Amino acid sequence: MPTHNSVLPNRRRSSILSGLDALECLAASDRPLSLGEVAARLQMAKSSVHELLGALTMRGYVERRGDMTYAVGTKAWEVGCRAGFVEIGRVAEPYLAELVRDVQEGASLAVLDGAHTVCIQIAESPQVVRVHSGVGERNPAHCVSTGLAMLATRSDDEIKQLFPAALPTLTSKSLAIRAELLRELQRVRERGYAVSKGAWHLDVAGVAAAIIGADGRAVAAVSVALPRPRLTSARQAQLARALVDVTQAIARQLERASGTPAAAASAPQMPRAPSAISRPPAAGSPAARPHRAAAAPTPLSG
Repeated sequence: MPTHNSVLPNRRRSSILSGLDALECLAASDRPLSLGEVAARLQMAKSSVHELLGALTMRGYVERRGDMTYAVGTKAWEVGCRAGFVEIGRVAEPYLAELVRDVQEGASLAVLDGAHTVCIQIAESPQVVRVHSGVGERNPAHCVSTGLAMLATRSDDEIKQLFPAALPTLTSKSLAIRAELLRELQRVRERGYAVSKGAWHLDVAGVAAAIIGADGRAVAAVSVALPRPRLTSARQAQLARALVDVTQAIARQLERASGTPAAAASAPQMPRAPSAISRPPAAGSPAARPHRAAAAPTPLSG
């Protein structure tokens, strides 16, 4: 979907950047778009957009519907499945399912893309009142618990290069200045997990822990999101223990898959919860079912 570097007016365009803008425009829409709609959103001439969409359609990255609208095509999904984080999602899926059964709230897996997070996997909440988002959703990293958990594995100098002094906000509870973000990241490092209350949506809270790679940096993060009234102090502690368990288990599984030793988290480790999450799900259990592609934007969790 469009990022802060795409679909910007008055910037120099090239054919490849314009083509990517068109593809991201379609990916950001919740429905197929007409030629005119794409041209308007990109602030480009219809003739130029028609040429771009024709080329993308010919290569399979865009699908032209019978009603003359356009949508993302199968080739884009095929290429996306080759991204490195897909393996993380494959490994993490049974652990997310186990986590949801253990805590009875929805869970999500996200990766860091610059100053934003991108949700790559979700496991639905069994609760009637739940938090909704979707696979592929992009959010400012400083506004969500997964982002805070991953940013805490970066140095302060990296954070200063990545974020401006004044931060964009989503709600009145969002961190608004970089100095506040640096202080919050230090708290995340000290306790070993991140908490966000109302920074993404005012009525939503999230708790997250990072999956640490061999270099000591986060490769992804797992969060549990829930309505704010349900996040009591006791519940926060319970979720934190479960999340640290599950992220450490995923890191060990990734280590076994790659043959590369995983680094220990720099923050103090949380006490281990008495949960089956810390070991791989048993064969034949629902959590050990074969992986399903996580490309479809199923509602829930963030």
